[in-house]
Amino acid sequence: MKNVGFLQLGWVFAAALLAVLVGGGFQDASQKVGVVDISKMIEASDFGKGNQETFAKMRKSREDLLEFIDTNRVLTTEQATRLRDLAVKMTQTAEEKAEFERLKAEVIAANKKWTELSTKPNLTAEERTLLEEYSRRSQAMGDFAQRLLNGFTSEMTGWADQQKLRSLEKARTAVQEVAKAQGYNVVFEIGIAPYGANDLSDASLVAMNAKK
Repeated sequence: MKNVGFLQLGWVFAAALLAVLVGGGFQDASQKVGVVDISKMIEASDFGKGNQETFAKMRKSREDLLEFIDTNRVLTTEQATRLRDLAVKMTQTAEEKAEFERLKAEVIAANKKWTELSTKPNLTAEERTLLEEYSRRSQAMGDFAQRLLNGFTSEMTGWADQQKLRSLEKARTAVQEVAKAQGYNVVFEIGIAPYGANDLSDASLVAMNAKK
């Protein structure tokens, strides 16, 4: 999970704005040409910042859950599944928050009991049975946590890719709007024309932010 970052994934679709043709295209020497830094524009936009904040929140909730499971491996599968369902909710109700904290408290208490039994010299038959149960849970949680990690990584990568596509579409629309309003025939992504004049990035960012 630590290697998965919304910005680290990169704007792989930036090249799709290789040239935004507005009007007649490459037809004569009088055409008006501009450039735009699409990745910088998207990351600086309200939509892009909101995506980054959402991604950070998603990542933290999932990393916190994985760390909790790793620290307290005596969860039952039912407890771990319910904690996962609650942890991934972007907004929890008051009842869900209370349930989440109650489940965590139960698990922490069980983990403390496991530690006590593990160091107790003389166990009763009941205590020995409970200790064996905790050991089985611990082994099961290792596999469960790995599946969670794989699922979370796939989920967040998919979410980020989807948001990048949405961001790019919003940015393209804003660039086209500004280009048409200012009479540009073609706009290149700045990576293709790094020394191009007539940078429309700021004006396009304003237009992008204006559309909620």
